Amino acid sequence: MANVEVKHETVFDTGVTQSRLARVYAESLLVAAAKQSPEAVEAIGAELDAFVRALTADAGVTTFIASPAVNKKSKAAALAAALQDNASDLLRSFVGVLTQNNRLGLLRSIAVALRQLLDDRAGRVRVKVTAAVELSDAQKSELTASLKSILGNQEPVLDVRVDPDLLGGMVVQVGDSVIDTSVRSRLQSIRSLLLAG
Repeated sequence: MANVEVKHETVFDTGVTQSRLARVYAESLLVAAAKQSPEAVEAIGAELDAFVRALTADAGVTTFIASPAVNKKSKAAALAAALQDNASDLLRSFVGVLTQNNRLGLLRSIAVALRQLLDDRAGRVRVKVTAAVELSDAQKSELTASLKSILGNQEPVLDVRVDPDLLGGMVVQVGDSVIDTSVRSRLQSIRSLLLAG
């Protein structure tokens, strides 16, 4: 009898599998929205984001959705009642499919995957900006223009957060690339040089 190697799924594999599954659901939702109208495509993205934010804002609701002790029928009834007058037919149907397939735990990942698909489709790129102080509209416009010249055909969408620990300057992250012009980073560099010398 031949030896058969059994490969067990690791935590990392599980994350990759869930990410792929979320993307498949997001692509399906995007196709369904595109069949309705071009406007429905962006609308479903915004609607799904709002729905996920509403679900995750309440710890009790999050626990209810994630609980294996609550059966599909109860979850479906609760979600159908909550979405009755507050959601499009497409979102209600989509949440119903997720409930039926025990995939409600993927909602947040699906929303992220859908946002990425919509951004790719529209030529947008998300830029995470962490600044020491709140940026003025003029600073945001200047940063957007600078990023646009660097990114070429892509339209930067800024997600600005304030972190006073930076002391000054900012940290800009586009995908895996990070530009750190913060005072904190410079002080750490000087400290390292002093300690090394």
